[in-house]
Amino acid sequence: MDMILRVENLSVTFENKGILKSEVFYAVKGVSFSLRKGEVLGIVGQSGSGKTTVGRAILGLVPYKGEIEFKGKTMSCMFQDPLASLHPYLSIRRQLLDILPDENRIKELFASFNLDYKRFSGKKPSELSGGQRQRVIIIRSLLVSPELIIADEPISMLDVTLKMWVLKTLRKLKQNFNLSMLFITHDLLTTKYICDRIMVMKDGEIIEEGTLEEVFENPKEKYTKDLLQAVPRL
Repeated sequence: MDMILRVENLSVTFENKGILKSEVFYAVKGVSFSLRKGEVLGIVGQSGSGKTTVGRAILGLVPYKGEIEFKGKTMSCMFQDPLASLHPYLSIRRQLLDILPDENRIKELFASFNLDYKRFSGKKPSELSGGQRQRVIIIRSLLVSPELIIADEPISMLDVTLKMWVLKTLRKLKQNFNLSMLFITHDLLTTKYICDRIMVMKDGEIIEEGTLEEVFENPKEKYTKDLLQAVPRL
């Protein structure tokens, strides 16, 4: 398969300015990887591992050093907190039309996710349930017909039933649209339901990577083994 994303020697630093001195924090340290068209790569690690910063650098949300080459035309994202990533005072309809002024297409996407457009589109995000907001976020990410989706902890704030629904939905999107995806998560076990490959990060670096079978059946690093044992199965 053709490569759609190449990341080479990516580094991200943040400066913590104190009263007497400033300290530089290395969030990502020389990370390199590639992603093929139609492939889902899981980026796994605990809080502070650098996984989210990698995604934000690819989206152009933080300054970085190194090289990021995206060979597609459009990419989109799904963030961890649907409520925080939607405008609190605008209706869902207004927010989606600002991205794609094609209401018929939006109605089609609502129908495909079992949401009543007439009932829900006029509401504000706070008036929707967590599951409804998550569906809106997925719909929003599809409006630009992306070739790459960066999904940053898209199920971490959901209950078990909704987690499984989102994972199945993302898997269908991959199959139906041949989407490439970076699936960023702290839960190594959830990658089994959607990912083709896994990249494990710790302290800003990649410490292990491989196919699902390689990582699950023969993890090489103790950190990876701990991640496998840390979270109960869905």
